[in-house]
Amino acid sequence: MPLTKTFPAILHIRDFIEQVEQDPARPGKGLALQLRISLNIPHKDAQSDDVEQQDIPTMVRFFSDLGRSDIYHENTFIYAWGSFLTATTQDEGFHILLHAHTVDRHPGDHENSDSYFMHCPEAAQPTVTFLGEINKHAGELNNGSTLLHYCLQVTVYNSSTRNQHTFPITAYFKNGPRWAKLPLLATQTQIFITGRIFGTTKENQQLAILTDDIHFLPTMSPSMPLSPTSAKSSRKRTNRWSQRAGSSMPSSSSQFHEGTVLDCCSVI
Repeated sequence: MPLTKTFPAILHIRDFIEQVEQDPARPGKGLALQLRISLNIPHKDAQSDDVEQQDIPTMVRFFSDLGRSDIYHENTFIYAWGSFLTATTQDEGFHILLHAHTVDRHPGDHENSDSYFMHCPEAAQPTVTFLGEINKHAGELNNGSTLLHYCLQVTVYNSSTRNQHTFPITAYFKNGPRWAKLPLLATQTQIFITGRIFGTTKENQQLAILTDDIHFLPTMSPSMPLSPTSAKSSRKRTNRWSQRAGSSMPSSSSQFHEGTVLDCCSVI
């Protein structure tokens, strides 16, 4: 069945800022910033002949903390994570839009670029987690130059437009023994995928994800009867709170045999 509810698609990145500007979706709000980044996709060992490995235009939108909006500059290195989507527009072309929950700046003097760049972390593939529904599959595992992959539809909430947004992602599976026993997945299967961006597809440009982990979304037919464990129990629930010591019950200090309780006032 098609996805009817949104689920955040999460992206973690670390890269250099190319441009700082006001968030165009929130004009007049001085703390609403947009950072433009050419997201670097370092080359790794996995390749597929239908994927291009190149920088991806990315816009990071977030609300800066009061008094910290001036720490973001061109060529400063940031760490950011949040919910993301992809879109293709006439003005921007294909791009990633990241609504960041957190944006941290790498410390150091960015104006001394040689020293600053030297002490920044090495490039790393951006990581993603998302829920998608399978449309189709192609390629083969451990056979040929095209990796086994599934085309998925992902539906998220776009906080810039305050509407649902659906976009495609293609998830690839690396050759080797890891996925050899994974059965072929049927269309309309809903799955959670965690992986790394390793490029964009050459056809119908969309994110190409190298899968690291996969989880299946459990489903239940509306006509399926409830199991005994899921049915409402008729057993009477014990009222544990009423059993606690209170004004209506003696405290532990007074639970002695009659005649052995001392009156503390009488012995003073």
